[in-house]
Order: sequence, then structure tokens, then C-alpha cells
Amino acid sequence: MDSLPDGAKLLHIGMPKTGTTALQHSLWAARAALEEHGAHNVSRRAHERKVAITAAGDVRSYWAAEHERWQELAHEFRTSTARRTFWSSESLSLAQPDRIRGLREELGPSYVVCTLRALAPQLASRWQQGLRRAQPEPLEDWLRTTFAEEPLGGVGAGFVPGQPLRRLNPRRVLQDWGSVFGAENLVFVVLDPTDHSWLLRAFERLLGVPEMLELSASRNLSLPLPEAEMLRHCAAAYREHGGDLDAWMATAGDTRKIKLRSVVEAAPRSQTVRVPRWAAERANEYVADWVEALESSAARVLGDVRHLFSDPDAHPREVEVPEAVDVASAGRMMEAYFRVALKLPGQPSEAARPPALEDVSARSILEELRRRILRRS
Repeated sequence: MDSLPDGAKLLHIGMPKTGTTALQHSLWAARAALEEHGAHNVSRRAHERKVAITAAGDVRSYWAAEHERWQELAHEFRTSTARRTFWSSESLSLAQPDRIRGLREELGPSYVVCTLRALAPQLASRWQQGLRRAQPEPLEDWLRTTFAEEPLGGVGAGFVPGQPLRRLNPRRVLQDWGSVFGAENLVFVVLDPTDHSWLLRAFERLLGVPEMLELSASRNLSLPLPEAEMLRHCAAAYREHGGDLDAWMATAGDTRKIKLRSVVEAAPRSQTVRVPRWAAERANEYVADWVEALESSAARVLGDVRHLFSDPDAHPREVEVPEAVDVASAGRMMEAYFRVALKLPGQPSEAARPPALEDVSARSILEELRRRILRRS
């Protein structure tokens, strides 16, 4: 397809786990060059997540709303006179129908871009994402629940927390977003699993700029299966003992703070989390329905919809759940989570901690001893 028309506004709503984080960092790194070619990014950082969550109306107890910044961003997006104006955040796909109408009013007419990838591996990623939110279901149980919650061929209005198939369903996007922004203004970009630069090239075409975006290092790293199981058991124990979800989300659930690259890079590729064959076959049934919806709509599709399917034979008949984890890897994980937990709000600051003995004068020690003796007498 050709680039969007002059004066167009581009609203990228995700989906999650479709290369959005890497795309946003690439767009941010090239912001000066993009501006020179008339493509204006309204974000102040690579991804203003809390602003997008505020815009989507999905602020949870463990997030702080950013209403003032959202109003500022919306005004800049709506009034921009750049040749192309864009904003990218997968958190926008959390918006319910009433908030989608609000976004249309606050942002003005826009092209809504939705990125898609093969469903089977995306489900494996979504399960891991749930672990980081202290959801303790084993992979097999979670998959069966997920398929049961969103029947094949059905589509309800709005995103339902805990139902990833509802959020990922292009039928829902066509229904909820297309009815507000116009189906002809929806663009679906299908990722190519063999070409990680394809997403960048697609956005360059949409923005009408020459090839300038460069791949950035992945920041959303998936844990190997043994380490994922370790985290799942940790989440189960945390819930069993009445752990506070807000505290979990401020520490173990904050993927930006937890540094697990060394854990992931040291693991063999054979330990990658993959859904079992039956789930890949079931996922392909959903994809077939989604492709039919896309092809019969007025929306535009960039990429090959065949990439949304997975080869079931590439998936194990059964996923053997590990009962042990490498102690060195476990140690690296414990260090990463412990370091973040130490910074949990409410922990004593350096100033509030007792001074070291060598920093206290002999006179002060004698005065403290005298006070304690007097209290006991």
C-alpha cells in the first residue's frame, strides 16, 4: 500500500507481544530524522505507558494516572500540522467501547494500526506475561481456560481482563474500533517471523519516510520454561500466603525493573516455552476465522496472513513440565528480584537506617547507655 495521506494521524494500538516495544524504541531513536521528513512523534519517551493506560481508562490500583500529561498529548496529537503525526502504545488496545469513542473525540480522525503475529507463540508469551502478574495457572490449564472463555467464532464487545483471545481478536478490533474510526481507516500489519525488520519497513511505508529505522535489542525477554515454572511456583506461594498484588506489581510484575537478560541468554533454545500441539492446532482454527473476518472487511492488511498460522508439527505433543531449575540460573533470578524488592516504596531509606557503629562517637554511645539505664530504673 502507499503511505498515508498528508496530514494523516496514525494511532498504533498494539497488539501486545507483537514487537511493539522494539518498534517504539526504533521510532524514538530515529525521531530527529523522522521529524525532518515530516513524521512527528507525540511521545516524550519511547513508550509513555502510564499515559496510554490513562487514555484507555484502565488505571489499576498499582498504577498512577497521568491525566494532565494525557490531555497535553491528546491536544498535541489533535492539533499537529505535521505531514504525519503518530502515537504508539499497545496499552491503547485495553480501551473499552466507550473509551474508544472518547479517544476519537479527544484525538480526532485517525488511522488505527494494529499489529498481529502468529497466535500459537503469542499464547505462550501471554502465559508468561500472566506469571509476572502473579497468575499461578500451569500452561496446559491456562490454555484450556483461555480457549473456553472465548469460543471460536464468537466476539463480544470490549476487552475482558484475563481473556487474551478477546483482546487479540481482529474481529473485536473491527467491531469496537472500526465502528468508531471507520473500518476503512483500520490497518492490520502482519509480522513476518523470518524477517524481524519487516515491521519497521511497514511503518516507514505508512509514515511515507525512506528506510531509516533500525532494529533495537529486544527488551521483552521470555524466560526459559524451567525459570518460568520457578516464577509460577513463587506466584502460587505468594498468593497462598496472602501476598499483596500491588506490592507484587511494583516489584516482580514490573518488567522494566527486573533485569533477566543474563538468565535468558544463558538458557538453551530447547527450553523455550512452546504450547503443545493440540493448542497450536486449536489456535490455527481461531486464526482461520480471523483471516476470514479481515479479508471480508474494508480494513487494509499489510503482510501475509499465512504468517498468523503455526505448523503444529513444530510443537511438542506434550509439554514436559520441568521439576528442577539450574541453581546458577535460579541464583541470578533471585538476585534480580531481590534487588528490585529492596526499592519497594515504604522500605527504609538510607537516611532512616541506623548509622554504622564506626560512625557514632563514644560520647553518643555513652549518652544512649545512660538513657537506657534510666528507663530501666
